[in-house]
Amino acid sequence: MKKNLVILLVDDCPEIIDRIITLLESECAHLSISAANCFREAIEALTVVTPHLVFLDINLPDRSGIDLLVHIRRSDTRMKIAILTNNSPADYLDICMNLGADFFLDKSSDMERIPTITEEIRRKI
Repeated sequence: MKKNLVILLVDDCPEIIDRIITLLESECAHLSISAANCFREAIEALTVVTPHLVFLDINLPDRSGIDLLVHIRRSDTRMKIAILTNNSPADYLDICMNLGADFFLDKSSDMERIPTITEEIRRKI
C-alpha cells in the first residue's frame, strides 16, 4: 500500500491554492493536502503536520515566504520546498536556492511542473 504524500500549500491567493489542488488531484494519487494563506497559518500547520513537500509563495500578507523557508530549514532539512512566485526569477532564484529551496517555479509559466515534482518526491518517500 502506498504511503500518502503530505503536502502543504502556502499562498494567499485562493485561486492559486485551488489550481494547485486541481492539478495534483487530477494527476497524482495518495495525497494529503493542507493549505495556509499566510506565514502564521503555515507555522500553525507545521505544528500539526509534517509535510514531505511544501509549495511556498514568496509574497505572503504577514511575512515573507523567504522567512518561512529559513524557518523550515532550521528545523527540517529533509522537507522538500518548492518556491512559487510571480516575481522575476532574477530577483529571487539565487537567494531562495541558497537558503535551501529545492525547486523554484514561476506561477505564470511553471505550474504544469507541479505534478511532476510531486511524483518525483513521492518516489523518494
